[in-house]
Amino acid sequence: MNVLTPMGTRRQPPVQLANTPPDSKGTAEEAGESGGPTSGARDTAAVVMLSKTAQTSLSGQAAAQSAGKKDFTTVAKDARTTIDAKYAELAGKGKPMDYMHATQESWDTVFGGLDRRSLFASNSDGSFSKDEQDTAQSIMSQQQGQAMMAADPTGNNPAARYRAGASFLDGVSDEEKTSDNWAVQRAAVQFGYEQSMRDSGQEPDALDSDSPLVRMIKGALDGLKDKAPGAVATGGYVKALKDMPLFRDGVPPVAAGADRPLDIKA
Repeated sequence: MNVLTPMGTRRQPPVQLANTPPDSKGTAEEAGESGGPTSGARDTAAVVMLSKTAQTSLSGQAAAQSAGKKDFTTVAKDARTTIDAKYAELAGKGKPMDYMHATQESWDTVFGGLDRRSLFASNSDGSFSKDEQDTAQSIMSQQQGQAMMAADPTGNNPAARYRAGASFLDGVSDEEKTSDNWAVQRAAVQFGYEQSMRDSGQEPDALDSDSPLVRMIKGALDGLKDKAPGAVATGGYVKALKDMPLFRDGVPPVAAGADRPLDIKA
């Protein structure tokens, strides 16, 4: 995902289709206004770019975190302990963590050792601050964006990029797959893949998810076939489906067999 917002801003971005990761920590632009509740603007996560060394460390942990050897409660507790220890480490160096003016060293020290499952815990568990959750969201966005751009480094093969996004999302933890944001992103990249293939005169492969929620959202996106794949959404993470313009009038019940039926009203 490409969440590009000024450092220090604290508005939650609307839903976004992952595309291009930011080139540097200092890159910034305002998120679009296509999503979010009608009651007002939402908070936006600051852009956080880990160094290449920290990114490599996270990539190397992917297989271990996917195996899910620890229960999620323990993962969240361990993430809390790790972050607190890193805060103490920075303070001991006379460089206490300041989210408004954090340095590259600060980001790498505090979050560079967390795998994706720990980042998701930091984003979803109530024992983490808004700054910590926003940072975890931004790093997770970049991971998906980097995986997608690796499949399309020249920017000339959007179908390959979106397909890589689907593969990346299919490989995350089971806990993350229960989130609304995962379902929205998974449906969005599948929609982008199918539209890109058809735009090039090719028939797309079947990338249907096992998730009834993803299939429902994908069906809603199919009603937007007059739009370019990249135009289905702008912004960032989704906390609730009712914040999506697609479901402004309420979220319909998920098809039979869903493990968590929805009844969300706008």
